[in-house]
Amino acid sequence: MNIILFKDMEMNGVYETKVIVNTITEKNTAGGKPMLRLMISDGTDSVSAVMFDTTKKNLTDTGIADGMPAETKIHIDPFGGRSYQIQYLRPTTLDDSEKAALVRKPPIDPKSLFVNVIRKIKSSSGRDYDLKSAEIKDDDFSLTALAIRLLMKDYEAFYSSSAAKSMHHNLYGGLVYHTSRMVDAAFAICEVYPMLDRELLVCGTAIHDLGKIKELKTADTGAASYTTEGSLLGHALLGIEMIDEEVRERDAANGRQTYDREDVMCLKHMIASHHGKLEWEAIKLPAMPEAMVLHELDMIDSRIYIYEETFSKTEPGTLSEPVFGIAAEKTSTPLYRRKNSNK
Repeated sequence: MNIILFKDMEMNGVYETKVIVNTITEKNTAGGKPMLRLMISDGTDSVSAVMFDTTKKNLTDTGIADGMPAETKIHIDPFGGRSYQIQYLRPTTLDDSEKAALVRKPPIDPKSLFVNVIRKIKSSSGRDYDLKSAEIKDDDFSLTALAIRLLMKDYEAFYSSSAAKSMHHNLYGGLVYHTSRMVDAAFAICEVYPMLDRELLVCGTAIHDLGKIKELKTADTGAASYTTEGSLLGHALLGIEMIDEEVRERDAANGRQTYDREDVMCLKHMIASHHGKLEWEAIKLPAMPEAMVLHELDMIDSRIYIYEETFSKTEPGTLSEPVFGIAAEKTSTPLYRRKNSNK
């Protein structure tokens, strides 16, 4: 079966193709009949689709669940401008070429992005580290050592994880893609603002979302779902617990206090405050310049990603459909792609 991209599907057409089912949400029509709202991906784009007269249990019974590949027949309906209506959905398997086409990944290999994060952490210290290795000496208890040990404990999960179930960087390797870009920005911004502690900022940036490897379960297709632990605690608290666990283990192994406790406290504060506002689920408000900068870099990278995704579907010189969350809170606005821009 040929994979047909959503952008190539014409109005009123009916298409058989393969997709990744990202999420399934059960709803009712205005008349009270069952319907499903699904987020599906063609490897380059994700769209919201509807499926009428069925329930989530019906799909589950056939073997369809979040994160799975599926064969489908889609009708492109002009209702509401452009509506994707699913006529059937069946579980399927993907060969290597289909996986390459359907599984969304960053434009740079996730393993290379992880290597970049490790190098930037070591470089941020100003000390003479081997930048070609992730190795840290046993008697090194610096911020750099702490950040690298945390990342290396489950590095495969870190470079394969999605950064979100939806919103931004929700793809295979999305977490390391988001982190690598932020680490590059954090490293560079210290040239402009020398009051910032580069090692603290870069290390805090590198692990600010580390808890997401426990908050989210990412399928091989890149689709993510929340774990029970993630739903109850959130990635900020989980990340802080991971720091505490590493400190306890290192202290116990050495029979003494190892990491500097102020360093540890400041690193935990950065994770606790990186959402910036209490209403955005920050545990605390940023109280240090490095914590404030981390929050702003997080906002910049997440929003730039939204611009990138939107512009990939917007012709130069035109406005996109309204996009939620890019400008003022709880509002949507169309985005303009310049005629003379090649991005």
